[in-house]
Amino acid sequence: MKKKTAILMIIASVLLCRTLPARAEEISIGIHEAVELTLKNNSELRSLRQETIKAYSFKIQADGTLLPSISANAVLDRQRENTTNDGGRNDSKSVRATLEQTIYSGGKNPAIRDQSKQVKNIADMIIASGENNAIGELYARFYNVLLQSERIKAEESAVNTSVQHLKEVQKMRELGLSNSLEVIRAGQLLATNTANLSTAKGLFESAHISLMNFMGIPPEKRVGVKGELNVPEAEGTRPISLERANANRADLKKLKEQLKFQKNQILIEKSGSRPKISLGASAGYLDPYQRNDTGDDTWRAELSVTVPIFDRNTSRGNAIRAGAVLEQDKIALEQKELDIKSEVEIAWSEVESTLDHLKASEKALELARESLRLAEVGFREGVTPQLDLLNAQTSLTSARLDHARSQYNHLIAIAALKVTEGTVIEWTGERR
Repeated sequence: MKKKTAILMIIASVLLCRTLPARAEEISIGIHEAVELTLKNNSELRSLRQETIKAYSFKIQADGTLLPSISANAVLDRQRENTTNDGGRNDSKSVRATLEQTIYSGGKNPAIRDQSKQVKNIADMIIASGENNAIGELYARFYNVLLQSERIKAEESAVNTSVQHLKEVQKMRELGLSNSLEVIRAGQLLATNTANLSTAKGLFESAHISLMNFMGIPPEKRVGVKGELNVPEAEGTRPISLERANANRADLKKLKEQLKFQKNQILIEKSGSRPKISLGASAGYLDPYQRNDTGDDTWRAELSVTVPIFDRNTSRGNAIRAGAVLEQDKIALEQKELDIKSEVEIAWSEVESTLDHLKASEKALELARESLRLAEVGFREGVTPQLDLLNAQTSLTSARLDHARSQYNHLIAIAALKVTEGTVIEWTGERR
């Protein structure tokens, strides 16, 4: 029995000495630094920002509608004439430049220029919405690392307690105050707790790697995480959160900009059936086939009015289709407003539910600590069975883990509420 106990003690000592893989941690970051790194390096956000480039290209095209069209051409024509009397070659040269400026386009050009602004706004809203959602995800990943760290602490405490208990029952066995079964039970719990500790360390590593990847930090650049599972208060009320969401949600603003864009698209399609007025001018030089001709300078200026008579209903059909898209956008906006109301209600319900569970877990943790204290006293005095003591030890570990999980769930519920409000980037995530 002494040999078996010694082996158990050696195993426990080895497991307790094991730490996370030794890596040089150059820096440790808090949630504020994590937010900055995510906004800067997250691959999805970097990709979303290309929407700005797309919007800029649309603006370039829209600005071009204000400018005249300019073209130039040059022709060199060579002709050989063969007759019975003689044969010869005639050369003709001409150069011409043409300028055309649209004065009235049936409302098309102003609508396109307005659309360029709306495209830019839509791009900005897409990026803002992506950033809001990304930071919400960051909170979940960042605080999961802290949660797993708390789990390691709880499991390490359980192992330490198990080691101490094993030593006690071993001494009691030597004094004849305990039996072999009690020593075995103590060893079994120690083995279980050491295995749980190993699992906790693995979960920590997985959570840490996931966080680093999300922030765009390569695995070889080890960055530590600092902070605690603080439980901030959920500020405001349901009506206040709804007001914030309506004012800040980028996805809602995007849909409103899409409505404006589509209204302009209808104007563009209708312009196809309206008259168009343009000014044109051209100048050039012509040297004809006649060899002795010195050539002539030519110029032309004109005001043209183009009146569509029949375009096979193309403009009308396009306008009807654009109108249908506008109605779809209105429906999407109405649904989004309804979705936001539901999201606010769900977010607040989750905040309240997790808060209730957190309070219950705090009470359970307090009772578990007291239960273990009484069980330890009773066991030493010989009035509490060992199984009751071991159960009390296990219950305390479970209570610690449940409390940490409750802290995490409540914190993430508040973060989700801030995502729903569209204010998570400005939120600190700290106790006020």
